[in-house]
Amino acid sequence: MAKKVIKEATKKTKKPSKQEEKALNPNAFENKVDLMKLYVYTVIVDLSVGRNVEKLMQNLGSSMQFTNIGRGTASKEILNILGVPDDTKAVVQALVTEDKLEDIQRELTIFFAANKKNRGIGYAIPFSSVEGVRIYKYLTQTM
Repeated sequence: MAKKVIKEATKKTKKPSKQEEKALNPNAFENKVDLMKLYVYTVIVDLSVGRNVEKLMQNLGSSMQFTNIGRGTASKEILNILGVPDDTKAVVQALVTEDKLEDIQRELTIFFAANKKNRGIGYAIPFSSVEGVRIYKYLTQTM
C-alpha cells in the first residue's frame, strides 16, 4: 500500500521549469565576492588646501569623500604667539579599500612635503563590519 502511494505521489509531481531550477539552485548563493577591508581615511589640513586633498583622494580611487570645516582648540593668544593667523581647518574623510591605503599614504606624504603650506595630519580607521554585501558594494561603488 505504501509503495503504491509513493508511486502515485511521484507521478503527480511535475518536473520544475528552468526558471524554477535556477531559483532552487543551491549554487546560486555560492558566488563569492572578494571583499577588501574598508577604511575611513581622515586628513586634517588648512582650509585652503582641503579641496586639493579631496581631489587627490578621488584620483587615488576613494569611492566617496566628505569635507567638513573644523576649528582648533587653541586660544587666539597662543595662535598669535605661534604665528598662525587662522585656525580654520578642512577635515576630509574618504572611504578607501585596503589595497589603496598604501598609495594614499605615500601620495599624502609627498603632498605634505611638496610645500610648506601643505601641513596636515592623516590617519586611517578600519571599519569593523559592514551589514551586507549590497551595502559594501554601494560604499565601494562596485555595484
